[in-house]
Amino acid sequence: MGSKDTPLDEKKTTQEADISEDNESKKKGYMLSLDPGIAFTGISINDISEGFKVVETHIVKNNRAFTPEEKVIEKSQGPRAVKLLAIINKFKSLLERFNIEMIVIEAPFYNALTPQAYGSLLEVVFGLKYSVLVPMDLKYRLIEPTLVKKLFTSHGMAKKEMMKQFLISKIATGEIKMDKPVESLTEHEIDSIAIGYVHWLTTQQTNT
Repeated sequence: MGSKDTPLDEKKTTQEADISEDNESKKKGYMLSLDPGIAFTGISINDISEGFKVVETHIVKNNRAFTPEEKVIEKSQGPRAVKLLAIINKFKSLLERFNIEMIVIEAPFYNALTPQAYGSLLEVVFGLKYSVLVPMDLKYRLIEPTLVKKLFTSHGMAKKEMMKQFLISKIATGEIKMDKPVESLTEHEIDSIAIGYVHWLTTQQTNT
């Protein structure tokens, strides 16, 4: 056996730890928060059993070269179908890994400067709703982006850099717990965290 080989006992221990962690993920209830977009979708898995803890974040990047399988779909259904399926499949894979009790999605918003973006947002939200949320009878909420920015930063028109700085601040004060470095996050992952946090915050205020 070479020096780089992993002992069988160590491999077994690692596999058992992975299985244990997976079983725990299926037992505990989590919140999934999502920043929708046809080109980029940010997703955050949050543990709200004791405060607000970000367990994982993910980014679905669709400004990329399609796989051979996706090119087959693109040929018959168009590129938007491929992108929407990538988001839906990622969403489903997280539902398989985690016991998701609540899903929070940023509501589509209309911007006169980029009206075509509104259609894309609707496409993603309704695609998820009628292919996953409704068939699986999942609990979900749409939350307005202006409310997210206002409650997360106190500025209803907060820009991306401000959202990032407020996330760093909330982690420093312990309002949000997260092991992943903020610098490694995309703006869409940051937004997904803010969306989940604001939902959690408003439910806390309602319950007090």
